[in-house]
Amino acid sequence: MKVAVVLTTINVPTLLEGYADNFEKYGHKDEVGFIVIGDRKTPKEAGEEIKQIKDRGFEADYLDIPAQEDWLSRFANLKEMIPYNSDNRRNVGYLLAVEQGAEIIISIDDDNYALTNEDYLAAHKIVGTFQEMKAARSDNGWYNICRLLETEPSRTIYPRGFPYYKRWADTADLTTASGRVVINVGLWLQHPDTDAVTNLNEPVKVTDMHSERIMLDHGVYTAINTQNTALHRDVLPAYYYILMGAPIEGNKIDRYGDIWSGFFIQKVINHMNERITVGPPLTNHIRNKHNLFNDLRQELWGMILTDYLTPILESIQLTAPTYDGAYFELANKLEKAVIDDDKASDEVKQYFRQMTEAMRIWVDVCREIMK
Repeated sequence: MKVAVVLTTINVPTLLEGYADNFEKYGHKDEVGFIVIGDRKTPKEAGEEIKQIKDRGFEADYLDIPAQEDWLSRFANLKEMIPYNSDNRRNVGYLLAVEQGAEIIISIDDDNYALTNEDYLAAHKIVGTFQEMKAARSDNGWYNICRLLETEPSRTIYPRGFPYYKRWADTADLTTASGRVVINVGLWLQHPDTDAVTNLNEPVKVTDMHSERIMLDHGVYTAINTQNTALHRDVLPAYYYILMGAPIEGNKIDRYGDIWSGFFIQKVINHMNERITVGPPLTNHIRNKHNLFNDLRQELWGMILTDYLTPILESIQLTAPTYDGAYFELANKLEKAVIDDDKASDEVKQYFRQMTEAMRIWVDVCREIMK
């Protein structure tokens, strides 16, 4: 397959029927396949859904727990860094996609539904191409991609993971930039991916995207999730879905694994002088039922540590000439910065040790698979 759509789910992934319909409608059936990674709570019927997709002539794989255990048996160290009952399971799908030869990996969540009136794959196939277009920048180095969306009621919102100390002080200026696109961030209709504070305060509905696709200017950051995000295989060594769940001051950090993986890949992409685009394709985000107070509890330390992490990330200088080398270097320098910080608690230091070790293990596995 040239393009792999990857997701992990604890539901029967009936949403894939809509993607299959879209790919058939726009003539992409032979270009794309599906990789679904199960978890402990995933019903057995998920496998039947994938069989139906295969019966339509698509490449499609469903890895249940035994299949994942078998695949991961080659990488004992990595197995410990991909816990069950976690979105982190999608890492297995990313690696399998590259091993099967995919040039583009599209990561979706199981509540992202394809639109019927948009060529979904064509919009993501900007990945890997050289482009020149309008590029967004901001005085404080962070661009709010939710500026591109129309909401009801109309208000300013920020994507989940956008640093709080960067909010309300960001600008939105446009210039022109060019380069090879290695990540395309697709946006969402209906429920935006905003954090629990926003959702508790005043939930909004996204009704449209009022802008054309934009590029992020060199050195500009934003919050990137794993919902409707496409990446080129070249960047995968720098795109480990970050390990969560560490205990910190009686709570634990969670729901920021995709966000931090997005921060780290942006750091490396900027270093490699390549580009990220934002905009189409859109999906309908029909959010699964959530307890928003529970979301807030899980997200709290992600919010706090994001404001701690991002200044460190911006200050790190990378020198390695490759994606795998730069990510390995980033892990080392990030670990040292936190360990040497007298203000960081022992629990925070321990978490960053564990996280950066997982990043290095990820690089080693990618090197083995992609050699």
